[in-house]
Amino acid sequence: MRRIIALACCALLVGAAPAIATRPHTISFYVGLRRPEAAARAAFTAVSDPASQRYRRFDGAGAVARRYGATAATVAGLRRAARRHGLRVGVDRSRLFARLTAPVPRLERAFGVRIVHAYDNDTLSFGWTVAGGAAPRPARDLRPWIREIVGSYTRSQRRTPGAAARASGGGARSATRASARGGAGAAARASATRSPAPANAGSWTGGCRQAQATGAYAFGQVRTAYGLDALGAAPGRGGRVAIVNVGEGIAAQDVAIGARCFGLPSLRTRTLLTDGQSRPFGRGTLEPQEDLALARGMAPGLASVTFAQAWLAAELWFLAPVAVLDAPGLPDALSISYGQCERQIRAAGAPAVARAGAELMDSVLVRLGLAGVSAFASAGDFGSTCNGQPFAGVAWPGSSPYLTAVGGTRLVLDAANARVDEVVWNDLPWLSSDDGGGAGGGGLSAVSPRPAYQRGLTAVAGARRAVPDLAAHASMLPGWPVSISTNWVQDGGTSASAPLLAGAFAALSARERAAGRAPLGPVNGLVYALARAGATAPLFDIVSGDNRYLAKVPGHTAAPGYDLASGLGVPRFDALAAALDARAGG
Repeated sequence: MRRIIALACCALLVGAAPAIATRPHTISFYVGLRRPEAAARAAFTAVSDPASQRYRRFDGAGAVARRYGATAATVAGLRRAARRHGLRVGVDRSRLFARLTAPVPRLERAFGVRIVHAYDNDTLSFGWTVAGGAAPRPARDLRPWIREIVGSYTRSQRRTPGAAARASGGGARSATRASARGGAGAAARASATRSPAPANAGSWTGGCRQAQATGAYAFGQVRTAYGLDALGAAPGRGGRVAIVNVGEGIAAQDVAIGARCFGLPSLRTRTLLTDGQSRPFGRGTLEPQEDLALARGMAPGLASVTFAQAWLAAELWFLAPVAVLDAPGLPDALSISYGQCERQIRAAGAPAVARAGAELMDSVLVRLGLAGVSAFASAGDFGSTCNGQPFAGVAWPGSSPYLTAVGGTRLVLDAANARVDEVVWNDLPWLSSDDGGGAGGGGLSAVSPRPAYQRGLTAVAGARRAVPDLAAHASMLPGWPVSISTNWVQDGGTSASAPLLAGAFAALSARERAAGRAPLGPVNGLVYALARAGATAPLFDIVSGDNRYLAKVPGHTAAPGYDLASGLGVPRFDALAAALDARAGG
């Protein structure tokens, strides 16, 4: 999982620009509309629960918006109030939120805040946010129509980088990214003396020599072990996946190199730009390439992949999945491989703008689920710590109860590519955190109550959301082959395991549609129900290993059944397909 160092917009956008004799910038604030959120979340639980009569009875995105979005009266009320303050209103198709657009001074008066802005060199963009992370105080006539306020906006530069930096007063700094496996503090184990590292003991299948030379797993090896090749000659035929890109882009040449290497069929792709973005992110970077490689590697028959782009500011990440929800042709699965420490985004002490953005992210995930989309997010690469911070916690958005949090394992194969063993991912006995070592994220949410699908987790004390839900191979020993800037490298982490499961479950949903049935939609209800019923075939239980990352933060140890290091375990997709057929009477 890639961690963005800048913790919400307020950390990225530093200082106010000095006054200059130009027309004020026109920007937007995002306001969540009053809506039947409790009813939407209850419906999400129902369509996810195999025991419910509404299980997998999905609506189209338009019907979801009409049923669970803001009413016409709410929208009309907001428009009347906004006009009095000189604000232009644009209601999103989801009817979850509206964009209030005006020159900066008008927004400052309407929301009782001071707005600062700066230039970001990483994405060549300007950004605006509320100074000091203060909570907006909307005018009295706006309050009845508003549920959340995301006082943050970013847009592509309109001038050369040098001119843009000068206009910002010279006080801007670019956001930087940490490696998925770079952490704060010393790793739990020293890196001086290590036993021989595990390697690929299976048989390489179906890939070019350059990829094989990395020592990584071939995707076909793991498809065999996970039962995906049993779904057909090209698992995922006709399936669709969406991938969130935060400040990063896809290099077309690397997409083509990967396809040629593994003999993949043609693929339709599209890129959905986020608000204020005038062009796709230009750099080809490892994260999006890995996401695409794993989704296609597990489901080589995919018909299409959608790249939904988002700015670095975490409070604006919800705009990427909402673009997927609003666009024609919903995917079967959505994958998110980015994260922040949950406490710094959602806890009471987090900036108001971050908490509002996280609330809207949950609401978007609910609507995607109601429309039949399975959502997956990385549980993190920093073990039991709060995304690398020196205290216990979990990563957001993986901690959202409205998606499947994916932890990490290390898969061991024999020469026939059958599973010999699978343990909790923790490469720190062989690799330091600076050299790619990491451990699968897991723990209890500090914010979300335990969702209905996790009832009965008696082995996990407390009443909070437990993370992860499922797990898959994330180790660098061996890792995955990824083409980046025409070079083949190994990569790993839960950045890989989340799109792996997104592609694999998209393959199952495509198979369901081919049989005349609904897609799977949110999968947590299904997998937890199978576990409660004692069904052992569909899930491989991880019973060894731990996810301790820092010496000062206790880790979680795998055990029979659910645990905070590997969740319910790793899906066996051939057995899951058989269980779905049995349920349908097929």
